[in-house]
Formats: sequence, C-alpha cells, structure tokens
Amino acid sequence: MAFHITTPEFTQTIQHALDTLHPNCDPEKPNLHLCPRLVSCDGPSLSVELEYDTKAWTSNPMGIVHGGVLALMLDNAMGLTCYCIYGHFTPTISMNLTYARPVALNETVRLRVTTTLAGGTTAQLQAQIYRPGQEERVLVSATGVYCSRTRS
Repeated sequence: MAFHITTPEFTQTIQHALDTLHPNCDPEKPNLHLCPRLVSCDGPSLSVELEYDTKAWTSNPMGIVHGGVLALMLDNAMGLTCYCIYGHFTPTISMNLTYARPVALNETVRLRVTTTLAGGTTAQLQAQIYRPGQEERVLVSATGVYCSRTRS
C-alpha cells in the first residue's frame, strides 16, 4: 500500500471523522449512522475496529437485526475507513455480503475493517461483524470496492 500512517495518527483521524460525521448521534433513534464507537485501529495496515449497539428499531419481522441494517453498518464502516485514508468521501462501487449467523437485538457487536488495496482509482476492503471476544465466530462478512479518485 502506498499509504504510510502511524497508528496514533490514524486513531486521531478516525476519531475526528466519527465526531465530525456523527456529532449528534442518538443510538435510541433510527439513523443512518448507527452511532459507531472506535475500539481500535492500526495505521500501517489501515485497519479499524468499531462497536455498535443493536437496538429494537433495527429488527426485522423475525426479531433479529435486519440484513439491510447490517449492510449499512458494513458499508458505513468501510466508507469511513476510506474517508480517513483519502480525506474525502469514496462512493461504493460494489459490495458483497455473506450472512453466516443471525445478529441478536440489544447487544453490542464489533466490526473489523481491513484494507486490502488502497489504490489511486479504487480501494478494496473487507469487513466482519462478530461479538466482542468471539472474533473467530463471524456473524456477517463483506467485501467492498470504493472509488478513491476525486471528481474532476
């Protein structure tokens, strides 16, 4: 990867982006940001770990978190990572998801984003949702391709 950033610099960038993009986040109300919290990040590998609380409003008719809400979590987290790498919004080109296990309501889940490629035209990332302390038991996984080039 062509990007060289230290973990403290990347942490500061991620936290600033979260504070800027989600300043009045109310986790009890439906919103498109789902109020992520930074758990950790690593500058050299451009990886980020966030936490989310699943609320009753995220439910589907079966009483688990709706797949569209999980897709939103994954897309927003990968997009946030790209935003912090490139310093601008990076539209999603494609995203593929695998729903391996149901995600329960009213619990905290973790989401890890790993940057596979940070190129001049596109960025490729992967992400997984799991319960804290159970990272080997992936609930949902995704890969995404984002447009990293600025508009001309």
